Amino acid sequence: MRYPKEIEVWEHAPGRRLVEVVVKIRNEKGALAKCSQVLNDSNVNILTGFFTAPSSSRGAFLSFFADVTDSEGGLTELKKTLQGLDVIESVDGVAAEGGFMVDRQHFPVQWAGRKAVVMRTEALNEMLNRLWAVFGTGAATIIDQMAEAMGRHSAREVVEDFGKRFAVDQIDELIATYSALGYADVSIEKSKSSDFPIVVNARELFECEANAKLKFRRRSGFFRAHLRGFMSGIFGKPLEVSEVQCLTEGDEVCSFRVALSEAAVPSVTSRLAERGARA
Repeated sequence: MRYPKEIEVWEHAPGRRLVEVVVKIRNEKGALAKCSQVLNDSNVNILTGFFTAPSSSRGAFLSFFADVTDSEGGLTELKKTLQGLDVIESVDGVAAEGGFMVDRQHFPVQWAGRKAVVMRTEALNEMLNRLWAVFGTGAATIIDQMAEAMGRHSAREVVEDFGKRFAVDQIDELIATYSALGYADVSIEKSKSSDFPIVVNARELFECEANAKLKFRRRSGFFRAHLRGFMSGIFGKPLEVSEVQCLTEGDEVCSFRVALSEAAVPSVTSRLAERGARA
């Protein structure tokens, strides 16, 4: 079962009093329950938000948009009540009377501890289509090189954070990052006899969904090259990625076969020559 993940950017509730609250809480058992009880007793309706409590940190953050129209005292009273709890370190909040407000309290946006930028798939697809419109078939090379470099950069960050051995051992989980970041609903099929080939299935792949709607018989160039760069970077060897199924060809799912590059596989002749030299 998959569930959509909403990124907190803005909230719109015409005619309602909205607030955005960021609460710094002690990272200890029961702290969040105490905050929730206050919100319930204050008649505050949480709309969207998130909670983060890293295991390595003594502090946690509860951040949310809320409707305080029916709450006596509004934001001022809510902050006062929360600050009275023994598990609360600080409370920040802003209010908007017009029923619309944008998140103004969180920057930078981070992914895995590094600065990130959120982009809608429509915008990214528009960028890729503009490259095709301007450069024609030459766009394929530009997209390929750009996406592979991005994939290799992502792999380098993973290896820096966790180490190469861990990254290789956890490749099944790391591939799921594509799902977590919104590229596609991905799954992986590994060979039972060796590391390769690996098949990565990408359901609802953003790039091919857009191409299929526009009736383009254009297979994924961005995702394929990004996957090639990422996998090559993780395993530390040249890999080739080919799309063996595609939405634009009428298939239900896009599938990518990841295999060793021919350049990485010594030919039979060269292997025999090496054995003869050693003999």
